[in-house]
Amino acid sequence: MTMHLAISFDQNYLIPFYALVGSIFYHNKNEKLVFHCIITGISENEKQKIITYLQNNQADIYFYDIDETLIQKFMGTIRGTWTLAVYYKMFFPLLVPKDLDKLLYIDTDALVINPLIDLYQQDLENYPLGAVYDCYVKTQPEIGITTEGNYFNSGVLLFNLPIWRQQQISEKAIQFLQQYPEKIKFVDQDAMNAVLINNWKKLPEKYNLIYTYLPQDASRQELERFIQDKVIIHFTLQRPWAFICKNRFRHLYKFYLKKTPKRNEKIITDFTFAKILPYLRLRLVEWYLDNAWVQAIWRKIKIKRR
Repeated sequence: MTMHLAISFDQNYLIPFYALVGSIFYHNKNEKLVFHCIITGISENEKQKIITYLQNNQADIYFYDIDETLIQKFMGTIRGTWTLAVYYKMFFPLLVPKDLDKLLYIDTDALVINPLIDLYQQDLENYPLGAVYDCYVKTQPEIGITTEGNYFNSGVLLFNLPIWRQQQISEKAIQFLQQYPEKIKFVDQDAMNAVLINNWKKLPEKYNLIYTYLPQDASRQELERFIQDKVIIHFTLQRPWAFICKNRFRHLYKFYLKKTPKRNEKIITDFTFAKILPYLRLRLVEWYLDNAWVQAIWRKIKIKRR
């Protein structure tokens, strides 16, 4: 089966892009893959390397240009470390071929850890979009979402393109951004949620496993069992290229990146000596969680102290 995948990023996420694509190839060897990409800020030489890598894995790739003057109008909605590239995904339904019915978008801070076919074949019925509830944000009263369970995370999006286009969702999201920039807290995610209230299909969390879905006090063995049936890990809040990353699945980023032409790139990008002590504290906690015998000894010590 042919799966059409969408990925967008700027120069800041080139290396994570390779890790994501490497993970897709690793788990979807029997599928025909077509990548639709919006990429800015990289050289033509780097773009050619991407084309070569994908073609060497029997995948097709199409690049799309985006109207930067339109994107610049959203500058007032950018917060923190986000860049305007977060808005690229909203434009895919307007750019890809009109005969394409379904498109799976994945953020570049995500990794695929099982085959994508079940996700891609989800029946979206008459909904323009399939997505996973965001259990971190939960609600957004500023844009009219006050009930938990009705706000989705935009890191993994399954577009039902004919319905999306028919309902002009991209156009409505763009209009919302222009009319209500003061209401935007989570950039593209807010814009799409605002115009899709009660009009998207809720998909299982395994298709977009954000950090707050992970069991925080589990041992490595428990985490390995937990992740067996999951499909996409989305590194929200805790990025695997950060020195102090709390996501226990951060090692997978290195695993998949090593299978790409960027295998020799530096994994950690923000090391400073000031972070060594909090790093050691975090790893000590993880070591404690991973060793039942240490926990048993600690419990005995606590009992004796009483």
